[in-house]
Amino acid sequence: MSIGFGGGSDPMLQRALCAYRRDTAAAEALSARKIELLRHYEVPEMQEALAICFWGRSGSYLLASYLDGHPDVVSLPMIAGEAIYPFFREFAGLSIWEKLIAYPTFSFERSGIEAGIFEGEYGLSAADYYAAVHALFALYGGFPSAWLDARPRFFQFLHAAYGAAQGRPAGRRRPLMVYAQHWPNEELARQFIEDFPTARFIHTVRDPISSFDSWFERVLDMQYHGAGRCWEQAPQYVSAAVETARHLFGWDRAHAGMEERSRAFRFEDLHVEPEAAMRRLAQWLKIPYHPCLLDSTWNGAPYVLEIRGVPCCGANPANALRRSKNLSHFDRMLIFALLHDDMIEWNYPLPPAVRRGWVRWCMVAAALLVPLKMEWANTRIVLFQQALPNLRRGRRLFALGAPLFLLHRRLRMILLIVSAARTRLAGKRAILKPV
Repeated sequence: MSIGFGGGSDPMLQRALCAYRRDTAAAEALSARKIELLRHYEVPEMQEALAICFWGRSGSYLLASYLDGHPDVVSLPMIAGEAIYPFFREFAGLSIWEKLIAYPTFSFERSGIEAGIFEGEYGLSAADYYAAVHALFALYGGFPSAWLDARPRFFQFLHAAYGAAQGRPAGRRRPLMVYAQHWPNEELARQFIEDFPTARFIHTVRDPISSFDSWFERVLDMQYHGAGRCWEQAPQYVSAAVETARHLFGWDRAHAGMEERSRAFRFEDLHVEPEAAMRRLAQWLKIPYHPCLLDSTWNGAPYVLEIRGVPCCGANPANALRRSKNLSHFDRMLIFALLHDDMIEWNYPLPPAVRRGWVRWCMVAAALLVPLKMEWANTRIVLFQQALPNLRRGRRLFALGAPLFLLHRRLRMILLIVSAARTRLAGKRAILKPV
C-alpha cells in the first residue's frame, strides 16, 4: 500500500505519516485477523446511514453513545466523524488509502480530543486501525481507482476500518453507519444524501426553555475560550445572546427537502424513559432492539461526563428538569410564544395563555422594546470586561465602539424576533415530527 505524501509540505500530512510509520510493523502483524473480520462486512453495499444533528445542547453525544454498542451499528466515537466531508474536500487529491491514513490526525488536530480516533480514554489502538486499513487494501485494492476514490467509498471504508479495528465482527453484513454531523448544515446534509440516498436524520431536541438557557452558556463558553479565556484580549466583542437566538430559531427544522427522512428525538426521553425511547428509535431505524441500547459507551467504554461536579453515565432524570437561570419570566413567555408549535408537537408543557394567538403577538411586540436577560448579561461583559479594560489599556477606538456594537446587536435581535414571528405566527413552518 503506497503512501505518496511523504515528500509533501503539508505539516498535518507529515505528522500523519510519522504516526503511521511508528505502527506499521505492528499493523502488519495484525492484518490477517482484520481480513477475517472484514469478510463479515459487505463494505461496498453498506448504504444504510444515520446522521445525528443537535438543537443546542440536546443530547446528541448521549444518543450516539447509546447506539455505540449495537451489533448492527458502526459509528466513530463522539465527533470523530464530524470532519469527514470537510476533509474529503480539502484533500480530494489523495488516494483513498492516503485519506484513511491521514484522517485520524486531521480530525484530532481540527477539533481536539473529542474528535480523536486514537486519543483519550475512548481511543483505538493505532496499530489495530492501520491493520484494518491494510486489510481493506488486501480485499479491495485491485478495484478501479475511480470507484475507490469516490466520496461514498471513503465514508464506507472509514467506518468499516473503525469497526474492524475494534475487533468485533458486524452483527449484519451491512451495518448501519452513524454519522456525527451535529451542527445543522445544509451543504453537509446534501452531500450526505447524495452519497447515501436512503439515509436518515435524527435531530436531538430539548425543552425550548432549557435549550435557550443552556445554549446561551455554551455559546458564551465557546467565545470565551476563543478569546484565550480573557475577555479583554478578545479581538471582537462577545455576541452570545444574538448567536443563541439565531441558532435556535433556525435549527428546529429538518434540512431543506428532507422532512420525510428526519425525526426529532427528545433529550428528556434519554433520561426519563430511555428504554421506551430507544425502542421507538430502533423501530424507526429498522434495527432490532437490543439491551445494549441502554448502555452509554464509546468504543465499549462507559461514557462518563461530569455534570455540576458529579460524574454521570447514561440516564440521569435530574438532567430532564426545566432550567432557566439565564432567562427572565418575560423571556420564557416570549420563547413560549415563538416556539409554541414546536412545544405542542414535541409535547412540552407551556402556559395555557400562550395558546391564544393575540397573546403571542403581544409578547412579540413587547420584545421589540424590552431586551432579554441574555442581552443584559451580554451587555455587562461588553462594557465591564471588554470596553472599560481596553479603554484603560489605551485601545480607545476599540473601547468607544462598544455603544455602536450594542445598538447593532439590539437591532439584530429585534430582526431575529420579527423574522421568527413572521414565519411562526403569521406563516406555516414545518415542524420536526418526533420519533
